[in-house]
Amino acid sequence: MSKTASAWFHSITDSVFALGAAAREFRAAHEAARLASWNTDRTRLQYVEGEVSVPELTTRTQPHDHAVWLIHDHCSAHERRLGGLYEGSARTYAYGTASAVLAVLDGRRPRHVELRRSGLGTYTVPGGRLPDLQPRLERWAGCRQLSALHQAVLDHEHAAAAAEQDADSEGVLTDHEAAALTRTSTYATGTADALYAYGEAAERALHFALTSHWSRLTPEEQQ
Repeated sequence: MSKTASAWFHSITDSVFALGAAAREFRAAHEAARLASWNTDRTRLQYVEGEVSVPELTTRTQPHDHAVWLIHDHCSAHERRLGGLYEGSARTYAYGTASAVLAVLDGRRPRHVELRRSGLGTYTVPGGRLPDLQPRLERWAGCRQLSALHQAVLDHEHAAAAAEQDADSEGVLTDHEAAALTRTSTYATGTADALYAYGEAAERALHFALTSHWSRLTPEEQQ
């Protein structure tokens, strides 16, 4: 393999690996935040009685209860923020890797995954559904698993959209509707993990696509 070709191979695989590494950092941070939020849940902590009086208040306050409430409120907000960052990073990993695979299968030589940045500094991906790579990877042993993970992403994203729409709707829900919304919302929380799992499988598909692409080149094209 020539130095030029070797540089291209390493550059695109490093680019995709970096997206996965970023998603793993956010996943670990979100898990730590989730644990911190769980540890400060008021229903789990031993109740400490003891009150203090504040002249400008008509009732006495409980400093321990107030502290726990503030800590849990902060931890919960931090957990939600990191959850959003993890999902966004996992989505970037999934979509970015899929785009790299498609580019290689089309005979192109992308050196890096191309992304955009939002005004908040996070990466964004094009709108639309996650591309289906199965028709282009039928000779790959991991094709069936990748297809199943692709469908899982679509199912989770559909559930997330449905849960958001139902949450924004006005009116009182029946018990059946409320239970269905709870199930949908719970399922939607797995969107980030579904995207990350797809990204990992797509990264393996990229290595297959690169190997296949290289084997089809003539000696002149390999320069």
